[in-house]
Amino acid sequence: MKISTSRFGDIPVDETRIIQMRGGILGFEHLKQYILLTQDEKTPFWWLQSTEDGAIAFVVINSFVVDPVYAPIITDNDVRLLEIASSEDVVSMSVVTIVADPLKITANMRAPIIINIKKKLAKQIVLQNNEYAVQYSLTDTASAMENDGVGDAGNLSNLKKVSTTLAL
Repeated sequence: MKISTSRFGDIPVDETRIIQMRGGILGFEHLKQYILLTQDEKTPFWWLQSTEDGAIAFVVINSFVVDPVYAPIITDNDVRLLEIASSEDVVSMSVVTIVADPLKITANMRAPIIINIKKKLAKQIVLQNNEYAVQYSLTDTASAMENDGVGDAGNLSNLKKVSTTLAL
């Protein structure tokens, strides 16, 4: 299958890598099929590209790269909906907001996109508590990682698992 995108041009897509959204992404509920793309393995950012509308793609980041102790509560209904059998089959991605000032890049930690990487099923889940920010500063995350001695390769440890599993 080939899709035409506004950011990447025409790209081939292995249909076995298509992620089916259950419920859609807020504001884009009509789009149900996406694929994760990466341009550079040295960055923790990915693209969640719609296969149905080439103009729609979201910059995302693994939520655990942003906050290693991130612990969103997923309801039993969502666990069933996404057919999650094991926590090892799940990855949490947060939508990134990029603005003109690169020091003000944020991630939406309150509404992660939970992906069952085995079944290729996903849902954006709006967390019920206010513990996590809608606009969590990624500048703070980058500073903390530098202070902990974690270099660029360390930022990718969680993403490498996703990359291998999804055969990106």
